[in-house]
Amino acid sequence: MYRAGDTFQRPETGEVLGYEAKYVADTSLVQAGDPATVVIDKSVTEILIGDRLMPKAEEQFTLSYFPRAPEESIKGSIISVLDGVSQIGKFNVVVIDKGTQDGLLPGHELDIYQRGRITRDTYSVIKNDQVKLPDEMAGTLMVFRPFDRVSYALVMKATQAIHVLDKVQTP
Repeated sequence: MYRAGDTFQRPETGEVLGYEAKYVADTSLVQAGDPATVVIDKSVTEILIGDRLMPKAEEQFTLSYFPRAPEESIKGSIISVLDGVSQIGKFNVVVIDKGTQDGLLPGHELDIYQRGRITRDTYSVIKNDQVKLPDEMAGTLMVFRPFDRVSYALVMKATQAIHVLDKVQTP
C-alpha cells in the first residue's frame, strides 16, 4: 500500500520527472473481486482513504555497492530529501534530478556543491550592486537506486550544511 508523495521536477525548467510513492503498509489478498478484501500485515503509518494498492515488485535489489565516479559527465541538483528535513547531512537520503537516462548506476558517486548565494557588493561603485559568491564543495553522495529520470542517493560525506537545490556533479 502506498500514498501519493511529492512530484519531482527539474529545478531549472519545472519539467515533471516523476512522482514519489510513499510506502504505507504490506497487505495480503484475502478475497479477490471488486471490491477486494485485504488484510494488513504490517504498516509504518496510519492508513488513509485514498491510499493505493500496488502489486509487490519482484525486482532484485543491489546489496553490494562499488563506489566509483560515473563514466559520463553529470551535472544536476538535489530536488528532495527523505523525511523533509531542512538541512541535509551525512547519511541522509536525497533525490537528484538525474537517472539511468543520464548514465547513472548504483554505486556512482557525485560531489555536492552548496550553491553560492547572492549578496550585496559593498565595495562596488554601483549602488546596491550584487555579486554571486562561488559554489562551495559541501560533500559527496552515492547513488543506490536510480530510476529513468531521478535517483535516490545517500549522502556519504558532508563538510557543511547541504540543502535542496544544491548542485551535484561528477568528481
